[in-house]
Amino acid sequence: MFIEGEMGLQGVDLEALKPEEHILLQTEQDREAALRWRIANDIRKKKTGVRNKILEFLRANVRHAVTGEELRYVANDKTEWARRVRELRTEQGLPVATRNTGRPDLAIGVYVLEQDRQSPGHDRNIPDPVRRAVLVRDGYACRKCGWTHDQWNPSDPRHLELHHREHHAAGGANTEENLITVCTVCHDEIHRNSR
Repeated sequence: MFIEGEMGLQGVDLEALKPEEHILLQTEQDREAALRWRIANDIRKKKTGVRNKILEFLRANVRHAVTGEELRYVANDKTEWARRVRELRTEQGLPVATRNTGRPDLAIGVYVLEQDRQSPGHDRNIPDPVRRAVLVRDGYACRKCGWTHDQWNPSDPRHLELHHREHHAAGGANTEENLITVCTVCHDEIHRNSR
């Protein structure tokens, strides 16, 4: 959640936090949590991909808040869970909301599938030859912050994505000229600032 920019805690040095240390994000008891954890446990055991597990869990809790901790558990503690949630929102067109994506009423690290529906269909998939050409052109580095996979470490779920200069939903094409390479952190920031 820290890497994804979901931890807006003032005065707390999150980088110094040890694995056995915890931060209480809210004091209110969540009475529905036991049911969500039972559902999460059932889904976690299934022989399917991380994205499918997360989608099934979000659909089982449509319009109800779920935590990043629950999503990570459903994903069998794989660090890719945040990327898979973002893919559901940006590539699959599902209305997954967070505090940073237009729902300031949500607590930090909370996700809501607002409706079990996809945005109207459009070609969200960038052809592999175009994707490769853009990554090569941009030197496999984020055009905003310069981050590369050489800087990756196991606690950093960040990866490189392609961003449409003219938004795809507004008719922007899947062409090299309309795409730039950005890391996931910068990509979220670009979309946050474009609202």
